[in-house]
Amino acid sequence: MADSQRELETLREIDSNFHRLFEAVNDGDDVVSMPGGDPLATLRRARAQIDAALFAFRRRRDDVTLGDDGACLLQWNPLSAPPRRLRFEPDSIGESWTRRELEWTGTGWRSCGSDRVEDVAIRAPAAARYPDPVDPTPLETMVEWIRDSWVRPDPPALVFAKTATTKQGVIVSVDGELRYRERDSPQWYPATTDEFYHHLRTHGQPMLRPLSETALTRHDFTPSPLSQ
Repeated sequence: MADSQRELETLREIDSNFHRLFEAVNDGDDVVSMPGGDPLATLRRARAQIDAALFAFRRRRDDVTLGDDGACLLQWNPLSAPPRRLRFEPDSIGESWTRRELEWTGTGWRSCGSDRVEDVAIRAPAAARYPDPVDPTPLETMVEWIRDSWVRPDPPALVFAKTATTKQGVIVSVDGELRYRERDSPQWYPATTDEFYHHLRTHGQPMLRPLSETALTRHDFTPSPLSQ
């Protein structure tokens, strides 16, 4: 944990240096050409990588794996649907099992049904190939991660995957207001966290991405919807 903390402090220091460098470049009259293209674009790509590293650190810190109580758990992310679990819980003597199906709501797991089963057989790779199941990040937590971030050169965004009927949906926080827009949509819309729970049902769990990695730009979220 001490090594991780040192890594986090190093990333924060680099992050601060990036912000100072951006300010210096923006204040300058001329930008010196650099190999590999626009230096601002290079800096923004590097800054986005730091955001991803910080996000990964928070996930490692916040994720809590399940205790070993004898239950067997299978967890997956369906397309355009919330994460799901199948859980097989043995009785006290291990002769029968309870099969439970659960669905992620954005705050916790909701039971979708259960029944008693017998003769459970399980086959898995001899060597570990998949990560231990962990709870997805609550929507409230993900929204807090993007708040007050619009001043960054490449602010983080929550991204809902496209479905058969909708385009990729992007959420950003602009001056304390959550704004939602889909690719090719004529405007953005003010949004609330409560609305994202409905999106979770139809689009699945959102991902945290730098805005530059989405189909939209800062300009797509700044004009007023009333003026479009």
